[in-house]
Amino acid sequence: MGLLDGKKALVTGARKGIGRGIALTLANEGADVGINDIVDDETSHRAAELVSSRGVSGTFHSGDVSTIEGFNSVIDSFMADHGQIDILVNNAIFPDQQRSFFEVDEAYWDRMMDLSLKGYFFGAQRAAKEMIAAGKGGSIVCLSSVHSYVAMPGWTPYGVAKMGLRRMVKGLAADLAGHNINANCIAPGAISNRLPDAYDDDVVDGAPHDPESLRFFVPAQKGGLPSDIANAVLYLTSDLGQYVNGETILVDGGMIAARQIHD
Repeated sequence: MGLLDGKKALVTGARKGIGRGIALTLANEGADVGINDIVDDETSHRAAELVSSRGVSGTFHSGDVSTIEGFNSVIDSFMADHGQIDILVNNAIFPDQQRSFFEVDEAYWDRMMDLSLKGYFFGAQRAAKEMIAAGKGGSIVCLSSVHSYVAMPGWTPYGVAKMGLRRMVKGLAADLAGHNINANCIAPGAISNRLPDAYDDDVVDGAPHDPESLRFFVPAQKGGLPSDIANAVLYLTSDLGQYVNGETILVDGGMIAARQIHD
């Protein structure tokens, strides 16, 4: 028996790294999982195959979740395959998260807010409608960041979006009262997003960071892995975390507790 037997979960931006780790972890606990990514390639489909290898249903749903139309298309595809949605994990992000203050232009700002804030909101809205229609409740998890707690040069748009998510889940908790739907954030610290070796890719984590690069910034004296974030998602989306709502959990090895941040 798994903690999520029979549940249907959609994870955005799940081609690799944290999203992939979340998808595999939820599958390990019995959930059918839809992998979303804007990149439709062998790596994306391999992630779905690895989900299916756990004895559950793994599907891939290509799409741009920075627009309402794009996110709706992804959920339509997911619903066609799975029939319901019990868990939404908003994880998608684009690669160039850091940009110096005077190099931020309107296009970059809009891209950041569209994917990391607007998309998360409207994805949560659509998923919540499906959950309410099914009458079974559900869970929404958004990936925030340590950058929502502490300012660091070059990270202002990203930090603004990620801080917005922390406020957003509080609002969702209030807005969805009475529907048995929890909404929470997880704020990762320095997490290694490396894929596992190709010859041994049926695992959650790839290689970790070099501990020496982080020991002056992180009390845990090491970086984190996708499994660290995935286990927090598992807690929030299973009965273990059923009374946690509208909150943000830091998973950063103590980085923010020590009031230092490192990219």
